[in-house]
Amino acid sequence: MMATKMIAVTDLEPGLVLADAVISVSGKVLLGKNVVLTQRHISLLTTWDVKQVFIDDREEAPAAGEAEPEPGAEPAEDTAPDGGQKTGACEYVKFVQEFDSLVTHVAQTFEIIQKQKLIPLSSLKDAAGQIHSSIQNNSLAGLNHLLISDYKLADFVSRHSVMVAYLAGNIARKLKWSEQDIRGVALAGLLHDVGSLAGGKKNDPRTHLAEAAALLKKLNGIPGEVILGVVQHRECIDGSGFPTAVKGFKIHPYAKIIAIADTFHVQAYSGEYANPFPVLDTLAYKMLGKLDTAICRTFVGQVKDSLLNNRVLLLDGREAEVIFFHPNGSYLPIVRTADGQIIDLAQRGGAGISRIMAPL
Repeated sequence: MMATKMIAVTDLEPGLVLADAVISVSGKVLLGKNVVLTQRHISLLTTWDVKQVFIDDREEAPAAGEAEPEPGAEPAEDTAPDGGQKTGACEYVKFVQEFDSLVTHVAQTFEIIQKQKLIPLSSLKDAAGQIHSSIQNNSLAGLNHLLISDYKLADFVSRHSVMVAYLAGNIARKLKWSEQDIRGVALAGLLHDVGSLAGGKKNDPRTHLAEAAALLKKLNGIPGEVILGVVQHRECIDGSGFPTAVKGFKIHPYAKIIAIADTFHVQAYSGEYANPFPVLDTLAYKMLGKLDTAICRTFVGQVKDSLLNNRVLLLDGREAEVIFFHPNGSYLPIVRTADGQIIDLAQRGGAGISRIMAPL
């Protein structure tokens, strides 16, 4: 079976081989399957605003002379995508297993916090280091697997905390933060709800933040920016947050990132199935006064890039593949159904996405 890998167009090099056709919004093949990329192809992909493509991960390129449609040509039958998930089921399963193993590790650590009111910092630093390494190794594909795999357990504090740490680390990497800061914001993500573990049955976010601050102050060797990331993640850009109602630049960047990751995960994965699409609209339009605008835009763009080529279940029961997002438009994408129909969901009243589907 051919191995495939999703690569950002900005990371492409001449000589790589397309594992799947690049399709325009209108359904035309821009570049065909098995094309050996040249610098001209890469420049064209940039011009067409294509964000990422699937690359053949075989060691050898296909034999010279294989068919290569001209840019803009009509799709041939043997290059028409089948609507299935192309990220690779094996890679997906491996990532989910590693993710679940990390969640188990964090859950055991959180049990210690809950029972002893002490934070095993070295254990959580190790977990943050694992998250950093996973982000470095998997990049866009890792975020893609996270978006597909996590559902039903958004209220389970250890799984939620690991997810927020992953998302925060991904945002930091996209912002080109240092490795130390990526690990730092991942650690803050793991700790952002630690107060709920020590707060007993009190379901009060303000109480939880006070409990978190008290626990963190007892620790030696925890960076100050990590503490700020935890205790300020409920603050808002307009000063309407808590615990101290600081605003704007007075909120630490760690806290700004964690606020976005926390909001996204709680809202996108609180139901029975994962459906992040409506939350993109929330982040992009409804909460710009509460969350950092620049970081929101970075994250929304990152998630949209990752959701491309994913299988989804439409509200009408049909399966489809996400093929395009309007750059400045609705969170609803353009999709291609299994029978090849191209649908702009933003233009279809009542049309929408029920959930993301795992790879085949």
